[in-house]
Amino acid sequence: MDKADLRREYKLKMSQLTSSEIKSYSEQIFTLIKSHFKLNNKTVHVFLPIAKFNEINTESFIDSLFELKCTVATSITHFSPLDLTHCIINKKTAYKTDKFGIPSPIEGVAISENKIDLVIIPLLTFDNKGARVGYGKGLYDRFLAQCNPNCVKIGVSFFESTHSILGVNEHDIPLDYCATPNKIYKFK
Repeated sequence: MDKADLRREYKLKMSQLTSSEIKSYSEQIFTLIKSHFKLNNKTVHVFLPIAKFNEINTESFIDSLFELKCTVATSITHFSPLDLTHCIINKKTAYKTDKFGIPSPIEGVAISENKIDLVIIPLLTFDNKGARVGYGKGLYDRFLAQCNPNCVKIGVSFFESTHSILGVNEHDIPLDYCATPNKIYKFK
């Protein structure tokens, strides 16, 4: 299937998840990540979920990263021009939700992409080669292209992989791994 068809299909699937499924699947995903990756003292970039899209809940994972003495970063979305900037957050960080439902830190210390060791990436679906389908704006592709070559890119998905994604191009940055409630896929 091509990206547009997959985007429609997986947005619908996500919209049908119950709040208890989202909570349970999110916990399973992050339990797997914590058991498979050495996170202590790393700089980890984590997205803040858009609740109206039923995205994976990262709140308890972020709390566990603080306990592991990680430096935790997240993004701030800018709409004109469309871009992301990144900042460090802590337990006391306050957030606001913009008109699109995207939570953002009110204040934070800026961090360069090349200082990030590991990125947790939201997505709608992914394939067996590590290609991914997001919301179609290219924000994460531009962000990941700026990260250092050793940065580990981990997608998170409520669903298992799809066989193949048509329309992948040279600007699409593949995942190194993807975590689902049932397993971790490795692509490199």
